[in-house]
Formats: sequence, structure tokens, C-alpha cells
Amino acid sequence: MTPEGYGRSPARHPSASALLITDEASRALLVRPTYKDGWEFPGGAVDPGETPWEAAVREAGEELGITCRMPPVLLCADWMRPRGHDLGGFRLVFDGGVMTAGELAEIRLPVEELSDWTLADPADAAAYLPPERVRRLRAAVQARAAGRMAYLEDGHPVT
Repeated sequence: MTPEGYGRSPARHPSASALLITDEASRALLVRPTYKDGWEFPGGAVDPGETPWEAAVREAGEELGITCRMPPVLLCADWMRPRGHDLGGFRLVFDGGVMTAGELAEIRLPVEELSDWTLADPADAAAYLPPERVRRLRAAVQARAAGRMAYLEDGHPVT
């Protein structure tokens, strides 16, 4: 494909970025959106002109009222194929660090977007997240512990 043709290609895949934030007991911080059922990682869509890390940090500020000052560490990249209304694309999980009880107490949710937050043990994440996100969470936790990045496709590790 020529450079001109490549630039006009209809192949556009949205991406979303999230942070794996845990407490001192290694429980993952999850948020409950007001606009859909279930729980999510703190994060959201990568806006045009924004890097995935910038999106994750921006969303943490908007959703939790926190400022992430650590350098970017990508824990998990999950390529999702289009399904139904979901256009697919990359779902990226960055390390958002460990928050103390005092820091967690400072979380402020935007009531028009999020109704609650919780801490979930990765072993019990199926009570909060759909299967592909449970696998993504567990892959991110394992990647953090191993000091490496995990790659998944449709929520499944690629081996």
C-alpha cells in the first residue's frame, strides 16, 4: 500500500487505557459507571491526539480525583476483535501503583459518571467483571509481579 493509500485506509481501531491501582492488600480498584451495568477499571477511551498513557492519567484525574505521577509501565495489552456494537481495538492496562488507605479515602467520584468504587481481590473478580476483563485483570497483576508485560487477544493470553 502506498503512503497516501495507507493514510486513507478505513482501518481505524479505537483504544482504551486503564490503570491497575491496588491497595496494600493487593486488591484492585474498580469503579461502577452510571451509564452501564457492571464494574470497570478506572480508565477510558484514548482521545484523538492523546497517547494511551495520557488517557489513563487523564481518566484517573477525572474519575477518581487523583494525580498519577509515576512513569508509564504497560502491564497488559489486550487486542479485542469487533463484536456487535463494540468496535474492538486495544485495551491497555498501565500500572497505577499502590494506594494507601489514606489515599483511597481521598477518592472523589464524578456523580454523573460513576456511582461507586470498590476493592476486589483478583481471585474474586468474577463477581464484578465479565470473563475477558477478569483475565485481563489477572494478567496485569501477574505481569506487575513478574516485571513484564502480558499480551492477550480477546481476553486470552497468547502463548
